[in-house]
Amino acid sequence: MIYKYTLSIAGDNFYPEKIVNKLQGDFIIDSFFSPKDKKFNNSLDEYDYGGISFCHPKKSSTEDKIIDYESDFVDFIEKNYLFFIENNVKDFEIFIEIYYRGGQCNFEIFNKKKIQRFGRIGMSLPVSVYCLNSEYIKKWESEIKSVWK
Repeated sequence: MIYKYTLSIAGDNFYPEKIVNKLQGDFIIDSFFSPKDKKFNNSLDEYDYGGISFCHPKKSSTEDKIIDYESDFVDFIEKNYLFFIENNVKDFEIFIEIYYRGGQCNFEIFNKKKIQRFGRIGMSLPVSVYCLNSEYIKKWESEIKSVWK
């Protein structure tokens, strides 16, 4: 099984450009926009809120590294939480993508101790699950394992 998480934060008066160079940790900024940014080229529609999406430095994880992967997310959020709040972040989500070979698909998302640490934040955890063929997932798993070494 392959796990790929993306942290997304947003807020009505949140201007990501004010914080991008002051964050603690090595998470990668995937994308960001400010309240006055245009939603589309040649459009007058603005976002009316700001947001940033973050990826783990190693992008994804396999089952043997999921505990470390999830711990890194929790640590990054906790290190930056007050900074986010001070800069008008109100919404926190971790988008979870699960890729597996088929058959029954059982997994745990953040054990109970980690979930408790998210309690005060009001974190949402939307989940998407994708079934991939065995050859593709084996190749991807071996690429991920080489990144984690």
